[in-house]
Amino acid sequence: MKNISIGILVIAAMFFMNSCSKEKETEINFSATIQSRSDNKATISWTELNASGENTFRYSIYLKAELLAENITGNTFVIENLIGKTTYECRVIAKGTGINPLETTVIFTTFENYPPDPYDIDTDSITNRSVSLHWDQCVDPEKRPLHFTIFLNNEIYLENYTQNTLELTGLLTAKKYNIKIKAIDDQGNTTSSSTIIYTLKKENALLIRKSLEWDGNERTYAVYLPSQTSTNIPLLMFFHGAGGFAWPGIQRSGFMDVAGDNNFILVYPQATIWDEPEIPSWNVVEFIDVDDFGFVREMLKQLVQDYSVDENRVYASGMSSGGYMTYYLAFKMGEKLAAIAPVAGLPTTFLSMPQSLHCKLPLMHIHGTIDATVSYFGGEYSVSVDSTIAFWTRNNGCFTSPVITEMPNIYPNDGSTVTVYAYESPYFHKDVKLYKIINGGHSWPGQTDDPYTNRDMDVESEIWNFFKNYSLE
Repeated sequence: MKNISIGILVIAAMFFMNSCSKEKETEINFSATIQSRSDNKATISWTELNASGENTFRYSIYLKAELLAENITGNTFVIENLIGKTTYECRVIAKGTGINPLETTVIFTTFENYPPDPYDIDTDSITNRSVSLHWDQCVDPEKRPLHFTIFLNNEIYLENYTQNTLELTGLLTAKKYNIKIKAIDDQGNTTSSSTIIYTLKKENALLIRKSLEWDGNERTYAVYLPSQTSTNIPLLMFFHGAGGFAWPGIQRSGFMDVAGDNNFILVYPQATIWDEPEIPSWNVVEFIDVDDFGFVREMLKQLVQDYSVDENRVYASGMSSGGYMTYYLAFKMGEKLAAIAPVAGLPTTFLSMPQSLHCKLPLMHIHGTIDATVSYFGGEYSVSVDSTIAFWTRNNGCFTSPVITEMPNIYPNDGSTVTVYAYESPYFHKDVKLYKIINGGHSWPGQTDDPYTNRDMDVESEIWNFFKNYSLE
C-alpha cells in the first residue's frame, strides 16, 4: 500500500512539472518591429530568444506567403526590392529544440517613391553642327541613383547617361531641335525637362552664354559671334524688355541673321528681378540697389578682353524696358557708344535731363503712336517722344526741320504706317531719325500677326543700316 502511494505521488509530481513547463513555454514573449523603412526596403527586428545548452534558435522570414530566408541566427533582417506606398505582412518564425515553433507578425507600409525633383536644361553654346548642354544636378527625394535618357525631336539620342553635361554633335545646320532629358530612378519613376535650340546657319559662327560676378551677383549675357576668326569687328548690345530673357531670346532674334550678314558681334545682356511683378527688368532709376550700369561696363570690358572688338563701333538698342536702359546708358556713358536705337522706350522722368549730353550721339528712335504701355506722349515716368527728339537734335546740332518720308505700306492690313523724320547734323554728322509708327502699339515691328504691330519694317536691318554709318573715330 505504501508503494502504491509513493507511485501516485511521483506521477502527480511529474504531471505538475510538465504542466509548469508548458505554462512557462506559453509565457515566452516573441514579437517583431520595423526598425526602419523607405520606399523600397524595410529592416525588421525581433525578440532574440535565449538559447540554453545546445538549443539554438533559428528564424525564418516570410513576406506574405513567400519564404525570404531561413536558418537565420541573428535578430534583424533587411527586406529589399519592395514597391513604394505598399502594405506588406511579414511573419517571423522561431524554431528551437524541444519547443514548438513560435511565430510573430508585423504589418508595415513602405513610403511613397517620389519622382526625381524638377530641373532645368541650360544651353551653354551652339554652333551650326553642335550644342553644349548642362542641367541642374537632379536629386531623387529618396537619394536613389539616377540615369538619363536624352531625346532629339522625340527620338532617343542617348540612354543610361549619368552625367549632367553633354555635347550633342553631328547635328544639321540651321535646324530646330526639341531636346528632352528624362531623369529615371531605379524604380522607374521619371521627371522630364525640355528645351528648344536652333543650330546656326554659318559654319564658323558661335552662340555662347557667358557670366561674370558683379556687385555680389552672378550676371549673365549671350554672345553671337558670326565668325570666330574675324578681328576688329563692331559690337551691338540689345537690351530685352521687362519679362524678357537674353537666352533663349537671342536664338529667335532677327539680329542674328543681320549680324551674320554684316559681321558684327551681337550681345544680349540679362536683366535681374528687382521689382514687382517678379519679372526681370532694367534699373534706370538709381535708387534701386541693382547696379545694371556697372554690370554693362564690366561686360564690355570682358568682351573686349575675350574678342577682337572695335571699340569705336559699339552700339546699343533695346525694346521697352531695354529702350529705357539704352537711353540711360546714353546719359551715363554716351562717349563710349557710336549710336543708339531705342524702341518703345524713353528717357525716364526719375532722372533730370541735362541741358545737353557730354557728347554727340546719333539716335534712331522707333515708337508707336497708340503705345498703351510706354506712351508716345510721355507721362508720369517718361519724357515724351517729341521732347526727346527736340533734346537730341539740339544736342547734336541738327537742322530743326527734318526730311519727312513715308515708308511703303507693304502690309495695309496691319492697320499702321511708318513716317520717318530725318534730322541731319551737318557739322558733327551725328544724325537723329524718328520712325513714327502711326497707329502702332507696344510691340517690336516686323513680320508678325500680333495686334497693333507694324509689318512694313525689317526693323533689325533698318537699325543696322543706321548704325553702320557711325563710329567714334
